[in-house]
Amino acid sequence: MLHPKIVLLTNDWVWNSPFFGAVVKMADYYPVTAGVEGSVDLLADRVKQGYSIVIFPEGTRSPDGNIKRFHKGAFLLAEKLNLDILPLVIHGTANTMTKNDFLLKDGSITLKFLPRISPTNVSFGTTYSERAKKIGNHFRKEFLLLSKKIEEPLYFKDQLLSSYIYKGPVLEWYTRFKIRNENYYQIFHEILPKNGKILDIGCGYGMMAHMLHCTSPQRQILGIDYDEDKILLAKNIPTRKTNMNFEHCNVLSFAFEKYDGIIMSDILHYLRPKEQISMICKSIESLLPGGTLVIRDGNTEYKDRHLKTQITEFLSTKIFSFNMTGENELSFLSGSTIRKIVASYDVTINEIENSRITSNVLFIIKSNPVS
Repeated sequence: MLHPKIVLLTNDWVWNSPFFGAVVKMADYYPVTAGVEGSVDLLADRVKQGYSIVIFPEGTRSPDGNIKRFHKGAFLLAEKLNLDILPLVIHGTANTMTKNDFLLKDGSITLKFLPRISPTNVSFGTTYSERAKKIGNHFRKEFLLLSKKIEEPLYFKDQLLSSYIYKGPVLEWYTRFKIRNENYYQIFHEILPKNGKILDIGCGYGMMAHMLHCTSPQRQILGIDYDEDKILLAKNIPTRKTNMNFEHCNVLSFAFEKYDGIIMSDILHYLRPKEQISMICKSIESLLPGGTLVIRDGNTEYKDRHLKTQITEFLSTKIFSFNMTGENELSFLSGSTIRKIVASYDVTINEIENSRITSNVLFIIKSNPVS
């Protein structure tokens, strides 16, 4: 795909593969498991014929998508043959062609060429050992920049959907509808800290928690919910990582710690008015300096649209039974009530209308950083 005249250096298992080994040999690729030192003359002949040499300097694919240590052979070869190095960063294969997984998955792969590095360019060192280390760091830096640009929530849509299939047609349908209706949690990703401890109150099946972790693995996420079945399912999602946990509990008796981010999305109206006030206060008091509390709920001040919010909640709780109301009737707050509670704390508050149809509003409450 890159050029008709290339020699790809392979390892032994590719060369000896019963599936595509014959094709690799016919293409005149070359095995270098024993090192490139004994191959310099042969490859020099190919270069004279106009061929380029393609090398994966890691020597293997990493299981977690992070670039591993570069071996020195590629840089020794470039030095011996006096060749430019043309760095090529590949993004997306960790998800679409996961190591040790024989299933190909839907997704996109991005190739990015970086500026050529000539033999006379000493900014990456003068010896092949120095260049191996410094160019490896160069790759990691550029890969991180490319990842941040690409790995927005929409990129992980198929990965999230695949975690909730084969768990019943109703849940699969609900997942598709829910994450699309939420715009794949893009706004929560943008608002919440990209690292640190995140508490998701009323996490349900854990869809938002999983997406927030995919978009920023540095987030340590704890999801809590009083629906034990939902928590059991969230715990057993195949993409769940070690720094993403779920706990079955009643939020009113939950022992809060200190958090960089707290989410209360569509849960306050399941509590009594006094419990709502207590929960908002407890959440604000549990924020670390510079932390963010995100509250999403229906605002009764938008009277026309609030009726539609009540209808959607009725369908969710009484008809489809996706959410449980417990013993309480639904009780929605006004924006002025939330603003009054927040006013007694050293925080800032901003509001974003989250829907043009319903009365849902995002209240973004940030604690002031330590001066």
